[in-house]
Amino acid sequence: MLFYVTTTKNQNNVAIWLFFLTFLTFLMIIIGGLTRLTESGLSMVDWRPILGIIPPLSNENWLKVFSAYKASPEFIIVNKSMNLDEFKYIFWWEWFHRFFARFIGIVFILPLIFFVVKKAIPKRLFITLIIIFAFGLFQALVGWWMVKSGLNDNPYVSQYRLTFHLINALIIFAILFWTALNSSNNKIIKFYSSNFSEKIFFFGIILLFITIISGGFMAGTNAGQSFNTFPLMNGSIIPEKLEE
Repeated sequence: MLFYVTTTKNQNNVAIWLFFLTFLTFLMIIIGGLTRLTESGLSMVDWRPILGIIPPLSNENWLKVFSAYKASPEFIIVNKSMNLDEFKYIFWWEWFHRFFARFIGIVFILPLIFFVVKKAIPKRLFITLIIIFAFGLFQALVGWWMVKSGLNDNPYVSQYRLTFHLINALIIFAILFWTALNSSNNKIIKFYSSNFSEKIFFFGIILLFITIISGGFMAGTNAGQSFNTFPLMNGSIIPEKLEE
């Protein structure tokens, strides 16, 4: 039995699907950032991979979920004056964050099954997609691992776990994007340029990666609130009394 039948239509459809997944992953990273900025990540104090997709549908359910949040360190230490309406705002952000992750999973799995049945996925690509799927499952576990770090005595998630969550998301995005580009022309991408331009390109990618990762640590420690001036920090490139 043939595993893969080469046709232009198959190739184009798979490429479109992979680019769409890449776009959804990009949106997911943005949604994760907004969830962090709105300080909504600890509003859901449990993790139910299947039933968690159903939000509170009645006032009784809302009161039950809010009661669970009231027992969390974040409410007791940080948000003790929060009312139900304010809680709903942060809850919906975190719920949508998790819902969108599940949505990406569905967009990944169902078309994959369809393309495999249609013999539109070559073996090499199939292996890559299984690796991406494994990264996605791992990302879900890392997300809950991150949230759990803020459900202890300290009502803030670990900046290390948060940044690791971000790094894993970037890895998924990069692999998806590269795979989509490869699938669009059915050959491994090669640089048709000088060694110098390749080095500049990869150097820029590394700088971009470091900048994004440092942003994760800044978000995790609220370091961005230390100085409210830009581009200098209180008039200096290196702030005074940094050691303090």
